[in-house]
Amino acid sequence: MKKIYFDFASTTFMRDEVLEAMMPYFKENFGNPSSLHSFGQAALKGVDFSREKIKNILNAEFLKEIIFTSSATESNNLALKGLAFYFYFFKKIKPHFITSSIEHPSVLEVMVDLEEMGIVEVSYITPEKNSLIDPEKIKKEIRKNTFLVSLHYVNSELGTIQMIKEVADILQEISQKQKEKIYFHTDAAQAGFENLNVQDLGIDLMTLSSHKIYGPKGIALLYVCKGTPLVKLISGSEQEYGLRAGTETVPLIVGFAKAMELANQEKEKINNHLREIRDYFVNKIKEFEGKIIMNTISEISSPKILNLYFPTKSSQEILIYLDDKGVAVSAGTACKSRANEPSYIVSSVYGRERNKNSLRFSFGLTTQKKDIDYVVDLLKKFL
Repeated sequence: MKKIYFDFASTTFMRDEVLEAMMPYFKENFGNPSSLHSFGQAALKGVDFSREKIKNILNAEFLKEIIFTSSATESNNLALKGLAFYFYFFKKIKPHFITSSIEHPSVLEVMVDLEEMGIVEVSYITPEKNSLIDPEKIKKEIRKNTFLVSLHYVNSELGTIQMIKEVADILQEISQKQKEKIYFHTDAAQAGFENLNVQDLGIDLMTLSSHKIYGPKGIALLYVCKGTPLVKLISGSEQEYGLRAGTETVPLIVGFAKAMELANQEKEKINNHLREIRDYFVNKIKEFEGKIIMNTISEISSPKILNLYFPTKSSQEILIYLDDKGVAVSAGTACKSRANEPSYIVSSVYGRERNKNSLRFSFGLTTQKKDIDYVVDLLKKFL
């Protein structure tokens, strides 16, 4: 049976170049990078070289601003809890955080936990009808005790590219006026092929994930701008500049750096390919005469994601039908898929009537127009 993967926003395969870069660190250079002997030093070189490579891609100032973690979820937890604990326990201030109602669960659930602990106050900004978070709404929510804004870069379900730079400019202006820093965190796990220059973006904290850009699973990072106060969540030895204890997973770090290098070098080419594929699909949708409606607004979205609404069929019906025909799609973010719940992100933008009838198609390096033709033919038979 023909097998087609339309779930690249959930995870990607690992590129051959990435696996090749990793292999020496599984066998030849297998040492613990904290060891002083030659085996340890060979492993440490792999970590240092990778950190330097990523530092340059992000245009960070210092190596210690790149903190490796096990996942984007851990990175988000470190950013949000680390800052909350600093203000609450060390500065004796109950901070106010601002986020959106359409964040990934690894941001929203952290905010809920912190609220339930009584450690922070949180304001949740709802999206506009075009799925963007209005920077002016964030500005209106800022209080004297506001110390963090957390806003995703690319939405995981709709693909919307948020106005990160505009938000950063607002926060910088207010911080200068009140002489109290408001830190800005962005979950950029889905933004691996966008501009990641932290100086251009005005970011203090940025989450990035390896397995979204054709690297290995089990490795991610948190960019922490110098001077950003975080309390560590994992205690132990002094790895990752004291912010994340535990022996470094050297092969995964090397693979992540290689994946980021390739993404940075080829992002224009990759985005052009993804845009061509998405636009081809969008043109095909016109043939369905209202049986398929776009949730994604192409002009303001990443070309790798296309979220579609099916008025006459539930997302579960279509997902099962397509899977039976060898086509993998998603009803939303993978972290929530097994909960069998409608998409809260689609609900927030379009209302509850669409959330049970929407599917996410996401494209990758290997997606071809003939794959689109195949799924279009299947949908024509089913709708």
